[in-house]
Amino acid sequence: MIKVYRINTGSCGGCDAEIEAAVAGAATLAWADSPAAADVLLLTGPLTPPAREAFQALWQRLGGHIRLLAVGRCAIDGHPFGRGGVADLPGLGARTLDGCPPTPEAIVEAIGRLAAEQNL
Repeated sequence: MIKVYRINTGSCGGCDAEIEAAVAGAATLAWADSPAAADVLLLTGPLTPPAREAFQALWQRLGGHIRLLAVGRCAIDGHPFGRGGVADLPGLGARTLDGCPPTPEAIVEAIGRLAAEQNL
C-alpha cells in the first residue's frame, strides 16, 4: 500500500478533487495520517511567497525521505495564478504531473512510478 499525503498551497481545488478520486478508486493507495508517515507527498497549488516558506520548512523537517509530486499546472509553475511552483525550487527534486487538472488515472500512474523508484 502506497501512503500519500496532500498539501494544498492555494489551488482552485480541481487537482484536489481528482486526487480524492484517485485514492478512492485505487486499491494500491491510502491516505497517510501526516506528511512524515507518507511515501509520496502530493503538492497542489502555487507556491506563493508565504506558502513557499512554510512548505520549505516542512520539506526540511521531512529530511527528503519521501518523494514529492507536484500535481497540476499551478503546482509546477504557478500558472494561471502567476509565478510560483516547484519550478522555482529545483533543489526539491520534485516530479511533476501536468494538467489542469490531471485525471485520476494519470495521478495513480504517476504515484506508482514514484513508488517504484522507492521500491515500495
